Amino acid sequence: MTLERIPYTPVPEEWQLTFSMLCGMCLQLNQCHIIDGMIEMKLGAPWPEGGWVTDPGAGVTCLSYQPRPVRILEGEELEYALSQAVPMCGGCAARKGSDASKSLHTQRDFNAAVKRQGVFACHEGENHGKPCGGWCNAVRRQMKGAKP
Repeated sequence: MTLERIPYTPVPEEWQLTFSMLCGMCLQLNQCHIIDGMIEMKLGAPWPEGGWVTDPGAGVTCLSYQPRPVRILEGEELEYALSQAVPMCGGCAARKGSDASKSLHTQRDFNAAVKRQGVFACHEGENHGKPCGGWCNAVRRQMKGAKP
């Protein structure tokens, strides 16, 4: 099944939030042509290939988004982060069907954090900023699979 992503043009009051959410977290921020293309689109130019789109069930994403590298945790530091993980929330990136599980940029961030064993933080309520339970489960599965 292919997701139908539709080119997105934010209304004026959404520009700052959308930019912060997508571009502010992107590895390509300082050399990205999408930002200029999105501004030009606002002025009547065509949608820039690889630009911002609706991500069905999850708001807006950028097709060109690349996550910033996460700091790799090892040994005791990794075990400590895993021990501090909060339970998976209803909106967890690891919970199938949640908005975060459908969001292209969130999944790219989540997968990079799991692969590199760098913390992926919960984004919900009072657990915001604490190690995500879904990330913890995925890293532990990865660690079990890597052992001889």
